[in-house]
Amino acid sequence: MNRFKYWVLIILSVAILASIGIDAMRGNYRWQLLPALISSLVALISSLVLMQLKIRRSSLVFLAVAGLGALGIIASAGFAYLYPLFVLPVPTGKYPVGTTSIDLVDSSRMELCDPHAKSHRELFVRVWYPASKTTGTKAPYLQDPRLFPSGRFSHLNSIKTDAIVDAPLATADAPYPVAIYSPSWSGYKTDNTFQTQELASHGFVVIGLEHPCAVPLAIYPNGRVIYSTLPAADYSSSDAALAKFLRVAEEQIVLRTRDVSFVIDRLSQIDTRLQQLPATDTPPRRTLDLANIGIFGHSFGGAVAAQACAVDPRLKAGMNMDGLLFGSVAKQGATQPFLFMNSDYPRPTAAELHSPDGNRRRSQLTDEWGFQQRERWFQQHGGYNLTLLNAAHFNFSDTPLKSRIDNGGGKISPERAMKIINAYTVAFFDRQLKGKESALLAGVAAQPQHRKSGSPFPEAIFENHFSSN
Repeated sequence: MNRFKYWVLIILSVAILASIGIDAMRGNYRWQLLPALISSLVALISSLVLMQLKIRRSSLVFLAVAGLGALGIIASAGFAYLYPLFVLPVPTGKYPVGTTSIDLVDSSRMELCDPHAKSHRELFVRVWYPASKTTGTKAPYLQDPRLFPSGRFSHLNSIKTDAIVDAPLATADAPYPVAIYSPSWSGYKTDNTFQTQELASHGFVVIGLEHPCAVPLAIYPNGRVIYSTLPAADYSSSDAALAKFLRVAEEQIVLRTRDVSFVIDRLSQIDTRLQQLPATDTPPRRTLDLANIGIFGHSFGGAVAAQACAVDPRLKAGMNMDGLLFGSVAKQGATQPFLFMNSDYPRPTAAELHSPDGNRRRSQLTDEWGFQQRERWFQQHGGYNLTLLNAAHFNFSDTPLKSRIDNGGGKISPERAMKIINAYTVAFFDRQLKGKESALLAGVAAQPQHRKSGSPFPEAIFENHFSSN
């Protein structure tokens, strides 16, 4: 009977180890499974040894070994739940999605933060586009495994997207409008893949930027690496920290809007690259519709989107997802149609703006700036405003999918937030860059004293600040 118990434990341990091994060979090994791996291995070896020994109270020994194995499995299950191998929303448009990467060098600017000096500003962009085939190699979520080689987010290296690497371009409806994506303060170009894939599936070419010296690690095709020199976005710990943040933000807004304009300058190069992809039919004379270019961004990337609209008339529309404004656009706005998306936070009260708690006061002050900036913009130029109820700052990115704890998201489910954000993103750019109307953009007139929906989504409050639509 004792041997039978150990044989059961051996078989279970081997099954778990085999399952983990097969998963690893498929490229899905992740640290979350380490407790189950170790405990199963210990249980297997212990069972084999104990079967050969005669030990008093063997039942207690068996329970200890089995309990260790169970604890490892429970721990792995818990870690896998908290840090899942998530699946991005499936794009809903009629096109499959292709993706490619293009290295762009701005010979007119030096890279001031590169320790090697005498190097030019270099942007390694990722492009998502309408494809004509669904078969091929699915693109990894992260462009390079060195971004997260270890640690709690290393499992992101195992995640695949719906985009096919270098898939043939869908040419029948070309040329396509362009949408440029700028990430957050220290964000990566893939941080809003849920959104970039969705736009591509609806007939847009999306160009994701990374701003060197801002991302923790910028990696280029030739092996060049640039580490971040950007300080953390600290605007609440002290008055000095707030002043420093505002100063650095103004420097960054100038640098990053120049990145955007440089990418627009190089759209012909990107067009050529897309036409060189394998094709299932005759490539069009032009892939990109250079008369219809938009921009969107999350957090500080939203500020970049707004400022880029103000300084580059080639942009026809812009969208800011939960970001303050910096640069000239903070007071003057921009004339292009613009959509603000906001997380669900109340406007600060007078008491909060004068709170004796410095951290609280400075945090509320920056929130108040956001309300004032949007009000000024709408008074000067009109625009759209979407508030996503029960959403927090990082609901406007992929981040809440990466972890179920401390992910910067609100009470709304990440998947539901993404569905709503994608619906309004496509509707907005469809109208501004393709001339296609959408009932989603009708909205209601702004009534700050009421939280009226103006949206078919009960979680969304959508306001149309244009005098005529």
